[in-house]
Amino acid sequence: MSKVSAAPGALRKIIRRLVAQAPPGGARTMDPLARLVRAFFEYDADLPRAEAAEGRILAAVADYNELRVTPVTEIATLLGVRYPFAEARCQALRRTLQAIFEREHHMSLECLKEMKKSEVRKYLRTLTGIPGYVEAVVALECCGVHTLPVDTKLLLWLKHKRALPADTTIPQAQELLEKQVRADQLLALHRAARRELEGWSPKSWPAPEKPAAAAPPPAPTAQPPAAAPPSRPAKPAAAASKARPPHQRGAAGPRAQHRRGE
Repeated sequence: MSKVSAAPGALRKIIRRLVAQAPPGGARTMDPLARLVRAFFEYDADLPRAEAAEGRILAAVADYNELRVTPVTEIATLLGVRYPFAEARCQALRRTLQAIFEREHHMSLECLKEMKKSEVRKYLRTLTGIPGYVEAVVALECCGVHTLPVDTKLLLWLKHKRALPADTTIPQAQELLEKQVRADQLLALHRAARRELEGWSPKSWPAPEKPAAAAPPPAPTAQPPAAAPPSRPAKPAAAASKARPPHQRGAAGPRAQHRRGE
């Protein structure tokens, strides 16, 4: 990672203020899979809007397994055309749900409760399609992992407040915040930041990253032309004579027979 230095004192002041203003109470106890699904509608969006979107989608499907196989266009339609990055987040959600199903053979993340904290992050990070914000939310709220969820909205807000350099990326901002915030303050900071950003929107959003195209299959290796079978050498005349049938070996031509008669 590139070294990222915060603007002098600005980031620490924001952290102290947000922690002090954090709403009372801890995180609501949620099933890890349910929290993962909600987090997919939550990043870069206001919480009331995310909760309303989640309610519409869960009302339209029987369970998370049906959500896994629901076409992306149908899910995005339920979100609405004005929902931030609707199609991109629905594609990522379906890919992640499919990855969970392929690992667990059913729709559940109960396995996280039996893992060490270091194993939780490794498991979540290797799920296909999962954004860093979603992984961090599940790890922090459901498993108590030392991490802080950062989405594009929070990153742009911190840059707007001149608390981070303009070229800071989400992974860099997350690492920097995790180093500056105590473990017992991470959840409070996360909840306070979500409330602070309600109603705030950047002047422009960066374009969402497109998934990398699948690599084309390798071209078949050209096979050298098959070698022609070696030609047989011509037999010498003597050998050819020996090869003649026995009834032809002593036979003489008409001219030789005339000479013998003379």
